[in-house]
Amino acid sequence: MTDHTSGPSAQAMELEAFIRRSQDGLRHQVRGDSQPFLEVWSQADDVAILGAIGSYARGWEDVKTHLLAASKLLNWTKVTIDDLATFATDELAVSVEVERMTREVNGATEGRALRVTHAYRRERGEWRLILRHANPLSREDEDREREILGHESG
Repeated sequence: MTDHTSGPSAQAMELEAFIRRSQDGLRHQVRGDSQPFLEVWSQADDVAILGAIGSYARGWEDVKTHLLAASKLLNWTKVTIDDLATFATDELAVSVEVERMTREVNGATEGRALRVTHAYRRERGEWRLILRHANPLSREDEDREREILGHESG
């Protein structure tokens, strides 16, 4: 029987730390440095990425190539990540997040928001990232969501 009064389990804390490490790796990725993000990925043939720039890749070598190429196109300077939900078993986990990024372009601040799902798997006793699915969240989407939530609560 689990004692819920003692706080999160060691495995839950390990997953939380790994997700934070993945998020930190992503911050490096979008600033042009792929190495910390590459380090959190599984190197298995079944990993996949469905990128926010409209591309996708499957298998470690293709995902690695994708991430290295994408990092050269990105120059986001500020990244905030809103954790919406995390679901986990002993061997698999999924996190759902909204990533918000900003940068300066020709003296103006430009921003983007992404809806993101990550899947993780334990491999040889360590968590590894196995899936990243990200798609743009438009201002219209966010306005519509606020409208929906406003109607539900009112």
